[in-house]
Amino acid sequence: MHRQMSQAHVEQLLRGAVALHQQGRLDEAAAAYGEVISQAPETLAAHSNLGSLLRQLDRLEEAERHLRRAAELAPGHPTPLGNLGHLLRWTGRYGEAAEVLEAALALDPGNGELATNLGAACLGLGRWADGWRLFAQREATTKARQKGFGFPMWQGEPLAGRSVFIWQEQGYGDQIQAARFVSGLKSAGAGRVTLAPPRPLVRLFATLDGVDEILPCDPGEAIVVPPHDVWTLPFALPQHLGVTLKTLTNQPYLAAPEAARRRWAGWPEGEVGFVWHGNPAQPVERYRGLPSPDLLEPLRGLARLVDLQAPRGDFADTAAIVEQLDLVITTDTAMAHLAGALGAPCWLMLPALGADWRWALEPSRSPWYPSMRIFRQRAAGDWADVVEAMRQALASGGRRSAEAVRRP
Repeated sequence: MHRQMSQAHVEQLLRGAVALHQQGRLDEAAAAYGEVISQAPETLAAHSNLGSLLRQLDRLEEAERHLRRAAELAPGHPTPLGNLGHLLRWTGRYGEAAEVLEAALALDPGNGELATNLGAACLGLGRWADGWRLFAQREATTKARQKGFGFPMWQGEPLAGRSVFIWQEQGYGDQIQAARFVSGLKSAGAGRVTLAPPRPLVRLFATLDGVDEILPCDPGEAIVVPPHDVWTLPFALPQHLGVTLKTLTNQPYLAAPEAARRRWAGWPEGEVGFVWHGNPAQPVERYRGLPSPDLLEPLRGLARLVDLQAPRGDFADTAAIVEQLDLVITTDTAMAHLAGALGAPCWLMLPALGADWRWALEPSRSPWYPSMRIFRQRAAGDWADVVEAMRQALASGGRRSAEAVRRP
């Protein structure tokens, strides 16, 4: 009877901890989960939930310890392994993350979220054949399938003159990054190629090689898609086109339209443009963005800075401005991809936590954009070292020696 009452008491404590967790009272919930574990050390839910909660609080070493314990307590269950793998990737430990996520996916082969996370880990490691195949199971693919375009999804079979419709996915920066693959469709034998980007990208994407038609479509907007032979997503292209690190396009593939160049000729009242944060609605932005543009103040004595944070027209207009600058400094935003796609010198500021897979291959350079230099945080949340490194680079004339490879 005492044992049953003890178990009932533990379950009551666990329900209380979960309630606090759901209410967002994280510190109290953490203490409550700790109390559960102190009374019943093998309570799987307490270790799993506490690990996830501590990750939210950036108490990462403690989080890892509890997530590993949860995985030990449920060796045949994929969820604890998946949570651990996500944490490892979040902290930049891609090799360990891939190993853990492979084990999780083996337990649940049809889990699209696990496959996507493993795909991202493989891409970060340069294992692109595996990475693109697994990344194809991301949520964007599922949503696009549900739209039902009325013609089949391209699975990589020979195109032989067939028409291809490319639907949009993810954010502006992702779409700019993936736009480099579009020209490969013509080389692979495609006939008519149609893009459907959001309106802010339409004029910029009109400068892409290999595009026959552009259908503007903002998120949530209804669109009538003319019949095509097949449809695909931008990040499905590297898998089906067999893109590798060796064949990755390393030349500029976008340019400002002439009309935008005429409109903005001579506008920038500075030499170095900067963007200090992205979309605040994105949870990851609290790691990626600077808390204030004032942190860049040490650079002002070395260059005339121009704040590019506020939009000035669409991406074609922004491209025309960027083309006139000596250098762009930015956090992980669409601006980084735009500058890189233009071949403009760009310095990218990256956080210690949550840096994306596309920046994982090299510490200071990017195979995606030869004109880019990466400055990484040494400690989570501390941008001082990043700004100081950029200050020293500016002082030594670094912006004039950037590897700009602008598109003619």
